[in-house]
Amino acid sequence: MDNKNDKNIDPKNKADTNKVDTPQVITPTTNNTNENSTPKVVEAKETKEVDKKVAENNEQIPTAAKIEENTTGKQKKGHPIFLVLLLVFLFAFVYFLPDITAYITDYMNEKNGTNELKSGTMTCTFSNSTDNIDYTYDLTFRYEKNRLKSSRMVTTNRLSDSATDSSILTERENSCEFLKTVLDENDIGMTADCSVSAAVQITTQNIDYEQLNMDFITNNITEFEGFYPEYELNQSVTTIEQELENSGYTCERTEQ
Repeated sequence: MDNKNDKNIDPKNKADTNKVDTPQVITPTTNNTNENSTPKVVEAKETKEVDKKVAENNEQIPTAAKIEENTTGKQKKGHPIFLVLLLVFLFAFVYFLPDITAYITDYMNEKNGTNELKSGTMTCTFSNSTDNIDYTYDLTFRYEKNRLKSSRMVTTNRLSDSATDSSILTERENSCEFLKTVLDENDIGMTADCSVSAAVQITTQNIDYEQLNMDFITNNITEFEGFYPEYELNQSVTTIEQELENSGYTCERTEQ
């Protein structure tokens, strides 16, 4: 029976059933009658190559997410550099703050026409008395453009007329001699001279602030008791003058 059915099958159709189907894509037909109207057969292999090229092109085009990711990454990398620059700027500003302040002060003084940019010397004097001693402080400051460069302090201790004990003069002379010995042994920008008589003891203290070694003084503070430098290099002489006058000193300037 099966053989009979096979005989009824059209040979053409039988050949078709044995043929392996190949995927095909047929382009739509048009109404044109020219040669281009013939349906074009495109193999599946060609479509796969087209899809692959499209996918590759899509990978090359940056998406919004990728752009944002790249931008964010660059910003994060820039933050440490910005912080380092900020820290360097702050350090430099603090380090040069005294110079900046001095420059601004000099500029304002020059603009306002004041005399604080002049150089010269300023002498300040203060006197007082106790039961046994009359003492006088004579301070002389040398300055350039209102900035302190050196100073001299002369302390005169004189027994009062009613004093009968001169031991206080001996104590002050011993303190002065001890300071002088330390300063002679160490070149720190400060010197001392001492003198004493039956009724007067004088201590002279000279300071060159451009050579002054404050580290040595701080490390040997007990040896500088009563002689500790109160001022510093390039300090405003106007500020020193105001402080001393508020403490009862009388100051006078000799300017060039």
